[in-house]
Amino acid sequence: FPIHNSNSNSNNTATTSSPSSNLSRTELIKKNLFHRRIAREDSVRELSRLLAISRGNAAEDDVDEWESFPDEETGSSTPSSKDKRGNNRSTSTSSLPAPSAPLSPMSNVTEATDRSSVAMGCEDDDDVDTGGGDRDKRNVEWPPGGLVRTFWWGRSQQTVAEAASAEPSSSSSSLRADDHRAAAATEEFGREEFEKRVEAEVTKRLAAAAAANSPVDGDIGQNNNDNNDIDKLYSDKSKQPRRFPSSIKSFATGAAIVSKRDFLTRFDYGIPMPPSKREGESDPGKDDVLLLYGSDRALPDDHPTSPVYHDHRHAAAADGSPLPHLSAAAATANCSGLNVIFTDNHGDVHQCTAIVGNYESYHIQRWLRMNPSKGYSKLDPHLPLHPVGRGLQTNGQDKFSAPEDKYALQNQELLIAYFERLEGTLAELRPLARECAGGDNTVVVMVCNTGQSDLLINFICSAEARGFGDVVREKVLVFATDQGVYDIATGLGLRAFYDEKIFEQMPEKEAGMYGDKSFTAMMWSKVVTVQLVNRLGHDVLFQDVDLVWYKNPLEFFHDKTNPLHDFDILFQDDGARSLRYAPYSANTGFYYVRNNDKTKFLFRSLLYLGDMVLSMTSHQQALGALLDEHSSLTGLRVKTLSGLDFPGGYHYHRKKEIEPMRDIVEGRHVPYIFHMSWTTNKKNKLLFLKQMGLWYTNTLCENGGGVGAAKISKEESTMESSCCSAEPLVSCHYSDKPSVKECKDSPKARSIDAKGKPFWK
Repeated sequence: FPIHNSNSNSNNTATTSSPSSNLSRTELIKKNLFHRRIAREDSVRELSRLLAISRGNAAEDDVDEWESFPDEETGSSTPSSKDKRGNNRSTSTSSLPAPSAPLSPMSNVTEATDRSSVAMGCEDDDDVDTGGGDRDKRNVEWPPGGLVRTFWWGRSQQTVAEAASAEPSSSSSSLRADDHRAAAATEEFGREEFEKRVEAEVTKRLAAAAAANSPVDGDIGQNNNDNNDIDKLYSDKSKQPRRFPSSIKSFATGAAIVSKRDFLTRFDYGIPMPPSKREGESDPGKDDVLLLYGSDRALPDDHPTSPVYHDHRHAAAADGSPLPHLSAAAATANCSGLNVIFTDNHGDVHQCTAIVGNYESYHIQRWLRMNPSKGYSKLDPHLPLHPVGRGLQTNGQDKFSAPEDKYALQNQELLIAYFERLEGTLAELRPLARECAGGDNTVVVMVCNTGQSDLLINFICSAEARGFGDVVREKVLVFATDQGVYDIATGLGLRAFYDEKIFEQMPEKEAGMYGDKSFTAMMWSKVVTVQLVNRLGHDVLFQDVDLVWYKNPLEFFHDKTNPLHDFDILFQDDGARSLRYAPYSANTGFYYVRNNDKTKFLFRSLLYLGDMVLSMTSHQQALGALLDEHSSLTGLRVKTLSGLDFPGGYHYHRKKEIEPMRDIVEGRHVPYIFHMSWTTNKKNKLLFLKQMGLWYTNTLCENGGGVGAAKISKEESTMESSCCSAEPLVSCHYSDKPSVKECKDSPKARSIDAKGKPFWK
């Protein structure tokens, strides 16, 4: 441990570059390594006796001389017992075999050497703590004398084994001479080996100290008068001021700083690397992680004291922080458990975070200076703090208010229809899903009504034009919520499922805007369809119809070398960072579900929370809340995908994403998909897709025209040729929205984005 010199002042500091300082530091480290002061010659003499005992030739006089080893550091002795003459005899069973035990060459050399080096301070100096505490108990074994004998015993086994392979001596004198020669050889071998270990340890510590500009273990001020008293130096650490009081040491005994990017890369909990919209940029004020240690045993080996104690002899880090800056690997090397808290300031909240040592909870308890019991109010600094729900915003809007009875009754009717038809539905659906699943057990699920059928047609036409036609026809299962879209899907060669009883309350028209009744009803149907296929035992790729593939995304999810392959469920990044979508910002218009008990439980729970879906007008918010709960409750692994490889409407509409979108339209970056989300209605979706060069549907099949084409195709099988274009149908509509060609003469989308700037300069 770094040692404070209580006699030195602030101007009398140790340096890491002075030759004299390095020399004194080297000597002190060596003293530290040999601080148990067990003389080598005593060890060698004992080795000779060990050899004799193992060969059954020990003289009684030799045995008489065996006495316990004093531990000069602790003042204790190795436990001993009396021989037949009443003298002390060591009873360290860890190092002494029975006299009759056979010798097995080098069977324990590595283990014995490592254990002995720990006792001498060679292996891990951080664990030698004569001041008491947990670190003594973790790796250091007692008594040290027995461990030193174990070290020499391991060496002796090698020497004796070599001697045993030679012709045996017939006289006891020759045998004793062999023993002495073996002991001498072992002494020389052990001395050189041990010296090398000491020098290597000294070099390692000095280099580490120079690199970190911090003291090495045993470093002291130049005026310290107690250089020769190792025990006192180590006890002086108690005079250093602790960073935290002992009253909270059970959860905050020390602290360190870790780069957030490094931390989240090593401990990927699935949340988007904030802010995902600027993945390579700094996040000012949130670039680092504060790591608290709840036990001395959790402290990092290379920095055992700096997280715990203030050390005013050395300058702070480059950014002014007195806490050590460590890598995520080093900082958590000894953490057997890790609780991670994600937090942020929202709006004008002057936020405080309290960590309470108590019966453990895996939820955040939120308090605001508002009084919801007296009606929603804005944040008021004159009010006391009140407990509130996670969705209450500072403007008084609650995004997670409990559903009213009317939504519960509506969901009850939907569930009754679901359960009444469940067995028949599964029987009809099972063969369709099995055919789609194929060898990789994955079904691509899409839900559509007639009002959105032109978007479904466009997905099929674009897949055919981009070379994915066969994959799409093999893997896609369309859940039609009305007869018209069922005819369109089958007319395009897709497998489709339609149950009039289950979907009888579903609208045929597209939603007029986000969150209206048609939109909400479709959201509930999306919950049911994924749950049914997941229940049948298949992986599911769910995607909305307003989507185009640039590359086959199934290859990404099926790649076992992909570091994301172990996640249970993966979502496109929605881009929103509002409270109601925290912490995953999961877009439910494109996600992949691996089939297991955890995901089955997730979607079964979502099905029963239909009143929550209905009251919030979207299953995205309800599912997002369940993701957070189930990741904590069952260990469900959730991942939000990179926005650059899986972009959507957020990237299309936000000014900060102009360059990534320009890379896409100019071909410098090829994502897996593009999802035209974040768009209020279907009319605008079509316009944006057309100027992005992602529209492949002929005018004949737009706006419900596919129904007529489907009827004709039943007789002539011409639906694809009637509806699909082999090339994208590009047209300009807005100058301030991304487009594959220059649309400088087009108007701005003022009704959508009043501050929009031209995409093409």
